[in-house]
Amino acid sequence: MSGSPSERRRAARYSETGAAVFALLRELDRIDDIWGRGDVSRSRLAVLRVLATEGAMTISDVARSRNTTRQGVQRLVAALVAQGWITSEENPRHRRAPLLRLTDAGLAAYQALSRAEAERLNEIARGLGADEVREATRVIAALRIRGAATAPVDISESTES
Repeated sequence: MSGSPSERRRAARYSETGAAVFALLRELDRIDDIWGRGDVSRSRLAVLRVLATEGAMTISDVARSRNTTRQGVQRLVAALVAQGWITSEENPRHRRAPLLRLTDAGLAAYQALSRAEAERLNEIARGLGADEVREATRVIAALRIRGAATAPVDISESTES
């Protein structure tokens, strides 16, 4: 690795941060009672979350909000429609871009999965002080914002965890 010693130390710290974030994601992936319930992956839950918090949206809107490709979201939406958790409705603003909405069953599934996820995250964070949790939240949010400035990622079924 080239660069000054301080640049190498900073790069190592960033690598450690990335490794810690990915280790946390792997820990969450192992929670079968959350992600495995009702055949829902983290990617599908992310689509449910966007629709639950933002309301009706097009596939392109969901993709932009998740910084992913429209094609990846399309595959996830097709699976969620098949599960009966999302409906596709006519969009009065654009004939070829239907609006997606959660069904009652989709909202109930999202709420149950979200509660289970929050319980597990609270278990993981137990013992940390409020200031530590706030700082971790601030750093993760900053990394997410910086990541959103990069190219979209394909989150299709083939890459679901």
